[in-house]
Amino acid sequence: MSWKKTACVLCANGCGLEVRVENNRIIKARGDKDSPISEGYVCRKGRYIAYQQHNADRVLYPLKKVNDTFEKISWDQAISEISEKLKIILEQHGPRALSALLGGGSFSFLSMPFPVRLMRLLGAHYIYSAANQEFAGRYWAHGLTFGSQGIQMSSDHENSDMLMLIGKNPMMSHHFPQARKRLKKMSKDPDQLLVVVDPRVSETAKIADIHLAIRPGTDALLMKSMISIILDEGLYNVKDFIHNAIRQNTAG
Repeated sequence: MSWKKTACVLCANGCGLEVRVENNRIIKARGDKDSPISEGYVCRKGRYIAYQQHNADRVLYPLKKVNDTFEKISWDQAISEISEKLKIILEQHGPRALSALLGGGSFSFLSMPFPVRLMRLLGAHYIYSAANQEFAGRYWAHGLTFGSQGIQMSSDHENSDMLMLIGKNPMMSHHFPQARKRLKKMSKDPDQLLVVVDPRVSETAKIADIHLAIRPGTDALLMKSMISIILDEGLYNVKDFIHNAIRQNTAG
C-alpha cells in the first residue's frame, strides 16, 4: 500500500493528485501539495476519482448489441465488423454520411487524433464532441471575433477588478484552477468586486459582493440590456479589446 502521484483528468484544470493504491486499486485520493498548478487544492470530483476509475459500469472491452443485451467480443471482431459497415456506408452514401463523436474532458485529448485522422482519410469532415454542447456559443463567438474558432480567450480571474459569474457556482463545481481559494480571496479584497447572477442562493452567491437573483429564464434579457448600455454609452474599444485578447492568447 503506497501513495502515487498523478493528476485529475475530470476537467481541464489538471489538478495534482496523490492516490493511495492497494492491490492495484485506488482506495483514497488527496490533493498533491507539490503540484505547481493546484498546490494541494482539489475539488470533490478529484477526491472521488476512485469512483470513476473502478466504476462497475465502466466499459473496458468491445461490446456488441445482440437483441436487447450487450455481449463481449474480441477487438479483432469489433474492428473487422466496424470496417465492413464503414465500407458499405461509404459506397452507398459517400463520406458526408460519416461523423466522429469524441468524449469530453482532459481524458479525451490523447485519443482524439485517431478519430480525427480517420475521418479525414475517409473524406469526412464532421467531428463532434461533448464540447460542442458545453462551449458551442463560446467557439462561435470567438470565431466571429478572431476569424478562427481555434483561438480561445481565457479569463484572468485573479487579477480582474470585477468578476461576474452568470449561472455558475465555482465554489462547488470548480470552473477554474483553485476556484474556492481564489473566490474567497476575491470576496475579501476591497479592490475587487465579485458579482453572481443566479436565481438560486448558491455557495458562490453567499460570498459575493453582489448577488443578482434574477428570475429563471431572464438571463438572456439581462445580457441584451447590458450590451445595449455598452453600445449606447460607447463603453467599448473594439481595437484594443481584440489586440489584448490576441496578445493574451499567444503569450508564452
